[in-house]
Amino acid sequence: MNWDTFISQKLKPVEAYQPGLREEQVREIAQTERIYKLSSNESPLPPFPSAVAAMREALENLNEYPDGATHELTGALAEHYGVLREQVVIGNGSNELIDDIAMSCLEPGDNVVYCWPSFIVYRSSAQIAGVEYREIPLTAHGSSDLDALLAAIDQNTKIAYVCTPNNPTGGIVTDEDFARFIEAVPKHVLVVVDAAYEEFAGNTARLDAHKYFDGVRPLVVLRTFSKAYALAGIRCGYGLAPAPLIEAINKVREPFNVNSVAQAGALASLNDPEELKRRVELNRRGKQRLYECFEELELIYLESEANFVWVEVPDAQAVFDTLLKNGIIVRIFPAVNGLRVGVGDEEGVDATIAVFRQLFGS
Repeated sequence: MNWDTFISQKLKPVEAYQPGLREEQVREIAQTERIYKLSSNESPLPPFPSAVAAMREALENLNEYPDGATHELTGALAEHYGVLREQVVIGNGSNELIDDIAMSCLEPGDNVVYCWPSFIVYRSSAQIAGVEYREIPLTAHGSSDLDALLAAIDQNTKIAYVCTPNNPTGGIVTDEDFARFIEAVPKHVLVVVDAAYEEFAGNTARLDAHKYFDGVRPLVVLRTFSKAYALAGIRCGYGLAPAPLIEAINKVREPFNVNSVAQAGALASLNDPEELKRRVELNRRGKQRLYECFEELELIYLESEANFVWVEVPDAQAVFDTLLKNGIIVRIFPAVNGLRVGVGDEEGVDATIAVFRQLFGS
């Protein structure tokens, strides 16, 4: 059977998303019983207690389809951000919304622009749509280079992605730089700000994308409950977008794309700002300890506004393998000898620091 006659040619260059190693895979090679999964930017803590209670209650009604309009959660988010209900869209993770935006907007002859390295779905959604994608290098601080991004835009550019804080580097776009960028971007370009890690960002100069959203200009702001809210397993992201774009997204998104448990957990989490504040502070402390360790060992790292730290090492593969043997899973970028080290709980940070000191201490 020649499957090439069935499979779309557009999919040939697409790389399937590769999730981080599972704990079960690492147990086969680790020399310790305790495994710390720091490779997927997940929270090291369980969901908020209020979210767990709400999700347990939702289990009683799983014989019924979820609310296909995510009515309660949409209304709560609209009130939270001071926008209209029809300007909020909920997705099965914010990455589903990236795909839906691409399906809704991109046509042959279009192109998209974004800085790289960043989230792989910007590339894959463009490839699946069959359009050109332009990858612009990040700044030396691991942030989107807005000037270079602007220079890459032409009359065929349809979407410009701005990831801030950026994954995998943790760098941010400043509010001042974005103000100039958004005014200079041609009106035929949809600017998509991916702010999945925004809750962790403490830099007062950072972009506040929501204040630029007016429901008229071609701007989308994407957020998620997967990271700071510790709900990666239930997949719930959302976006603020002009109503006409959301109408188009609703034509291509899957029916009932956000399950009942996810809606319940997300709503309860949104209504628990004090627990969010506590989690963010724990992450800040963990990052600070990693910074101090890397400085002590004279390793190059980037200060991060997310829940991970980018660090450069002499031999990324060797360091990655040693970390694995010690039960610590990180994300490797071998082409540039870089590691994205997630911020674990206190015990996970201790274990990470111990291995780095073992490797690079005098």
